[in-house]
Amino acid sequence: MFEKCKKADIIEKTGALICQSRVSVSRTGDILLVIPRAATYKANSNYRVVFYDPVLGRVTCRCRLSASLPLPGGELCSLRCEVLEQLAQDQRRQDVKIPLGVNVMLHALYQPGDTVRAPESGVPATIVNISAGGVYLRTSLLMAKGRRVWFDFQPGEEKLTLSAQVLRAENASLSQNQILYGYGCKFINMLSKHETMLRSFIFQQQRQQRNQE
Repeated sequence: MFEKCKKADIIEKTGALICQSRVSVSRTGDILLVIPRAATYKANSNYRVVFYDPVLGRVTCRCRLSASLPLPGGELCSLRCEVLEQLAQDQRRQDVKIPLGVNVMLHALYQPGDTVRAPESGVPATIVNISAGGVYLRTSLLMAKGRRVWFDFQPGEEKLTLSAQVLRAENASLSQNQILYGYGCKFINMLSKHETMLRSFIFQQQRQQRNQE
């Protein structure tokens, strides 16, 4: 089921995150999780596990976790994860959008007919909201539908270069003195590991926002 999945979150009944884990699937279909040895859980008990799958999206399951087996080095251990029930699935078309307000430098190749040439260093833009499937950007750069853009984004320790295509454009000026444009974009050519990292970031941000409400 999760042959392409590389990452999952193990969740307590209270909704608290126990730990993040690496995912691997054996030839027989067994799901193995690699977790920090310091993580605390009760063996042979049921937990919610959120799988970040590049094909299926974010899949939440009720799972039974086996006792752990220490791995060489002493810092990690592995355990067997038996899926008992699928509880929810957020597919690409149902991707959760989170408000962000993060500033980035937006890049776009010059095309004939452009009224403004974007400098090599990029144009300042704001990520208004983001999902695993796309992003809404606000910037002063005027672009047409179909334009491809890219920007650097750091959801965790690793910086990602995300490429996107403009699906819609609109006036997003916040005042009469500053003309801004809003662009709804879909991500393109995204690596599976980058999508997994982005999904994990969005899930964590969503959880934090819920806790603050």
